[in-house]
Amino acid sequence: MRTIIEIKGVIPGLNGSDGLIREHWGAAKKRKTKYQLLIRSQTKNRHTGAVRIQYIGYKSILMDWDNFAASFKHIGDSLVNANVIVDDKPGIIVQFLPDQIKCKRKDQKIVVIIDDYGSF
Repeated sequence: MRTIIEIKGVIPGLNGSDGLIREHWGAAKKRKTKYQLLIRSQTKNRHTGAVRIQYIGYKSILMDWDNFAASFKHIGDSLVNANVIVDDKPGIIVQFLPDQIKCKRKDQKIVVIIDDYGSF
């Protein structure tokens, strides 16, 4: 099974005034709830075992890889809370493939592609 989720706009990384390092727990909870609703509105799929996740950022300014990979934190938690994947631990997400593609500012988004492990 394959699930494709698209989130328009910019997802914060570790750094900056709205970055994950400085984010208040209440703001983090609101952000996760927002992502969870967006995810639920796009899919009813439920991956019950191991998965491969492609995490693709269409960005006007490319981020350092560690910063970009960290931006998956709230998305991963929201995928679990929306019951799309069972857990975000390495035994479930057996492959995590981050990628960034340069684009115009107005076209910035995140695309998450989830495939059952072994079906690709």
